Amino acid sequence: MNIPLDKRLHFAAGIVITIVVSYLLHNPIYGLAAGLFAGLMKELRDWCIYRGFDYKDMLATWIGGLAGFAIAELLKVIT
Repeated sequence: MNIPLDKRLHFAAGIVITIVVSYLLHNPIYGLAAGLFAGLMKELRDWCIYRGFDYKDMLATWIGGLAGFAIAELLKVIT
């Protein structure tokens, strides 16, 4: 299966945002909220500027956020 680079970057951004915010605020739920919010805001920005809202980009960011949340939860248990 060939996943476009754009979707992989959105996925990675979701992971990074979620883990960084989880670490900084010591709470994976806040990290997840930040990752989901970032995905939505990015697509709303694209809609305002380019008149294009790509729900697949948002979904890729959200899935990355969920993966980041799982990682943050696992790291919380391990440490």
